[in-house]
Amino acid sequence: MTLIALTEWCRLLGIDGKTLRRWLAQAQLPVEAHPSDARCKGLARDHHRSLAGMPAPWPASTASAETSPGLSAELLTALQMLSTLPAQLAALQQQLADLTALLQSPPQACVTIPHAQQKAARRSAPMPTKASARARPTASSRAKPPQPPAQVLPLIEYGVQGSYVVLCPTHGLLALELDTPECFAWLATLSSFRFVGKHGRLTAHREVERLPRAAWRAHRSIRSHTYNLHLGLTEALTIATLEQAAATLQAHLK
Repeated sequence: MTLIALTEWCRLLGIDGKTLRRWLAQAQLPVEAHPSDARCKGLARDHHRSLAGMPAPWPASTASAETSPGLSAELLTALQMLSTLPAQLAALQQQLADLTALLQSPPQACVTIPHAQQKAARRSAPMPTKASARARPTASSRAKPPQPPAQVLPLIEYGVQGSYVVLCPTHGLLALELDTPECFAWLATLSSFRFVGKHGRLTAHREVERLPRAAWRAHRSIRSHTYNLHLGLTEALTIATLEQAAATLQAHLK
């Protein structure tokens, strides 16, 4: 009787010793000790040579089993199963290598940025300044309707020729002489006008809607403050009165 060591079977099959013992237990094949060295375990088989000269290959078909008539049917079945294991293991290893390569290859359509790099990019991004925030149009500013054009008031101005001219926003230059009944009649039709004299300027205003013969008053805004002066009725709007009121308001600039 010749014993084939379990370590030799594991080397030939490329499997672990525990796996080989589990397969032998499932096939109900006993493991016997060496006749002279009980520390060596193996599968018993009939052979005409000694243990040291035992060949490495094992019978893989029924033809080789005919040369060993002493082998049992269970051992032949186990040997046939063991002979097919290397091919199965090679196929499994190839599949495992293919799956590993597929998992390690990065996807082409998806590029991810590490979380640390995202934080660094947010820190390095410039913060919006107050000026840019004010310059950015808001929803309320975009929703505002267009403002109507500013109202153009009639103007009495001291010209470069040394005379006063009267300008109407509707009719243009009027041929009116000041301090005349025609000029007072024209002023009675107005609710406000501008005056630019020799020593200052003002805006005259009266509330004709509330009081038809309301008195005129002069006002001027200087350094965010509005100054007012009483001018009197329309018949009192002479050149002297307007010049004196303009000079008084102009004095607030000093």
